[in-house]
Amino acid sequence: MKNIFLVLGIFICQSLMAQDAPVKIIWEIGAKDTAVHSAIFRQINNVLTEAPDTKIEVVFHGNAIFVLTKDSSLHIPKIQKEQARGVTFAICNNSMKRLKLEASRLLPGLKIVPVAMLELARKQSEGWSYLKAGN
Repeated sequence: MKNIFLVLGIFICQSLMAQDAPVKIIWEIGAKDTAVHSAIFRQINNVLTEAPDTKIEVVFHGNAIFVLTKDSSLHIPKIQKEQARGVTFAICNNSMKRLKLEASRLLPGLKIVPVAMLELARKQSEGWSYLKAGN
């Protein structure tokens, strides 16, 4: 009987500790679609409004990388706002090479990752929840 209470106590403690851990979300965005770009910022805001301690990283690859440039991004104020709230914006170096995007054109404060898919896989192995950007 003692063992049952001990096991039950351990489960309750683990459950309470798990509730205190911040949520970690990694979003993938590879679409050129501006509606998807707008949606990601809305979704980030919704999450951080409800749970401000959530850790968020958004990984851009493919044609979506042009959202993160100084000269072509319609979302610069939104990116800066979310960076100030602790959101990490990552960009795929392979996509940059393939699409001939020079680092000098990028917004400040970005994380350049060698391979977007590898970054996503690593974060998932570290307990981050994976979400695909969409409307």
